[in-house]
Amino acid sequence: MESAVQKDTARYPFAGTRYLLSHPKLLAGVLCYVIIGIIFALVALIILLAVALKPQAEAFGGEVLGWLLGTIAVFVEAFIIAMIFMKLLVSTAQEKLFVKVMKLEGCWNDSWEEPTMLSNLICCCNTTLLLQMVSLPLNLLPVIGTMMYVALNAPLASWDLMSLYYDSIGMNQTEQRRKVLGKGCSKINLSTFFGDSHFRFGMSATFLELFPLVGPTLFTLGNACGAALWACDIVRASGEEGVLTGHV
Repeated sequence: MESAVQKDTARYPFAGTRYLLSHPKLLAGVLCYVIIGIIFALVALIILLAVALKPQAEAFGGEVLGWLLGTIAVFVEAFIIAMIFMKLLVSTAQEKLFVKVMKLEGCWNDSWEEPTMLSNLICCCNTTLLLQMVSLPLNLLPVIGTMMYVALNAPLASWDLMSLYYDSIGMNQTEQRRKVLGKGCSKINLSTFFGDSHFRFGMSATFLELFPLVGPTLFTLGNACGAALWACDIVRASGEEGVLTGHV
């Protein structure tokens, strides 16, 4: 029988943000990563405007339309570069938050390996980031487009976050993929999707990250806290033996 831990997973990203805001020391410890990311994004935009705008405007034929298209291209390029760099920084901050929250809750086992989210960028996060970029234009469609974007990104977003826990207990990538995406990675039935704990968790996490400014910063960090709170509930529900062997 499915436990309450698995049924209520949509609440964890919201609970994670509340937890982060109620622990100012946690927020202060990772705020520097966000500040560095914002500064980098601004610097990248300024450099591209100074170096790449004129050549691209001329490539588009010059005049008003060419300069307009060149400006749009520069902003898109700056956004992509900043998004990749922010992903690296935020992944590091999420890793630190995850461990700190589990330790504060008394659910971290010293025999576990601390998660290294950056090591998963090739096999998981890169796919997540690519899917986010490709599907981002869906948000131009009011409501329906946003719902489609959230649904498409939910499974990988959940895996991205919960890999922090699964890595710690020694679960390999194949086992993680099967656990999050199902056997053969073929969860395409919507009824299966919405009944899945990882999908519900990923839906909430992805939705929160869409909010301007606070989404890529505060809510993204809150999602890591939410993943830690879910992991803590799994630990409490499973008992030490089940957790150490990776049976969740």
